Amino acid sequence: MRITVGLRDSKLSRKQLDELIHLLSSKHEFQPTFLQTMGDRQLNVSVRDMDKTDFFTRDIDRLQLAGDVRITLHSAKDLPEPLPKGLTMVALTKGQDSSDSLVFRKGESLETLPSGARVGSSSLRRDKTVRTLRPDLLCVEVRGTIEKRLEKLIQGEIDALVVAEAALIRLELTHLNRISLPGPVAPLQGQLAVLAREGDHEMAKLFASLDSRHNPEKKMAETTLYLGLDPSNFKTENTLIHFPIIQTIPRDFNLPLIQHVFDDIPDYTHFIFTSKVGVNVFFDCLAHYQYKAEVLEGKEIIAIGTSTAAAIKERGAHVTQIAEEETQEGIIKMLAIQNLEQAFIFLPCSALSRPDLAHFLMIRRIRHQLCKLYDTRAVELKERPDLEEVDEIVFTSPSTIDAFKKIFGEIPKNKKLTTIGPITQSKLNSAFTF
Repeated sequence: MRITVGLRDSKLSRKQLDELIHLLSSKHEFQPTFLQTMGDRQLNVSVRDMDKTDFFTRDIDRLQLAGDVRITLHSAKDLPEPLPKGLTMVALTKGQDSSDSLVFRKGESLETLPSGARVGSSSLRRDKTVRTLRPDLLCVEVRGTIEKRLEKLIQGEIDALVVAEAALIRLELTHLNRISLPGPVAPLQGQLAVLAREGDHEMAKLFASLDSRHNPEKKMAETTLYLGLDPSNFKTENTLIHFPIIQTIPRDFNLPLIQHVFDDIPDYTHFIFTSKVGVNVFFDCLAHYQYKAEVLEGKEIIAIGTSTAAAIKERGAHVTQIAEEETQEGIIKMLAIQNLEQAFIFLPCSALSRPDLAHFLMIRRIRHQLCKLYDTRAVELKERPDLEEVDEIVFTSPSTIDAFKKIFGEIPKNKKLTTIGPITQSKLNSAFTF
């Protein structure tokens, strides 16, 4: 069968057609008609506030409705809602990686960009994500094909560029210096949509095998690999594989240094907890020295976040303060405006805990005791999961990133990478080598 196809005139569209033909695995002949759409021609028009319009599809729709092409192929995220009368979607493919990537010039990174650096983007959603990582960066709208946008980056018109990872995969540009952006993405990003005229049952039947909406066996459930210790608070619709690659090992509670700081338990005015693990090891040690949770009554109990606060509550203590920002910096901001002249702070932590909070207390000359109660190490594994079968990897701490590199060798660039917290994201950004 000879099938005429309408699609946008770009290198990416040609790659998408190749992908469609490969997926169909048929001997049919496809005759493409490439069009420059209104969205391709009117590069001076902002698309930041556009949502589900036909800006990138109108010209192709008209061609199809006129009967000049049998089917049309689109990036599914570009389709208007509703579809034009007379057209119907006959296939929505499983697609490629749905995440966004932030691309830099060679040798540069998110940390090395100067304040005020210009980041090319095309949506308010992407702008917001960038600003969560670096509020001091300037997001500017950049239009055009992927190649033209990357050319602006290379020529220095912009200092970084947000691009859909699926586009980089299809254009074989995964060698570029980039990081995976956290946060939400455009609905259906990375998927391809095949449209036919209503009533064209032949095309509906031909492409039914590619339609992930109605073929559960074709729509493989996406899989998330969770590397942290406790996935109970992690929400996902994917199939979750809990694969902890770090382990926490409490130190000997009878060590003289630990015994010394626990002798002063009744004298501390503040207790600061920066992780759920730290909470549980602390209370175990508290019981070892025959203290009950009641010894903390009347004290200031500070938690780095809601999950840590919940762990404290489960151990029978009352949390008095929770940092708005779930980082050590969030606790520092909270303490910076408090009168701590008479405070005596106890800070239980991991041997690998970041030193920022302790440094703050030292600089402010606030009396405190730092107690390293446990060690964090990579797990020795006999078997490991096949990363080819994983769609998303969740890093819960800088330690999980170090352990992953030790076990797997390098961080994959063709997966959706999710981090818990900005510190872990910063660690992930610096973990890539190009």
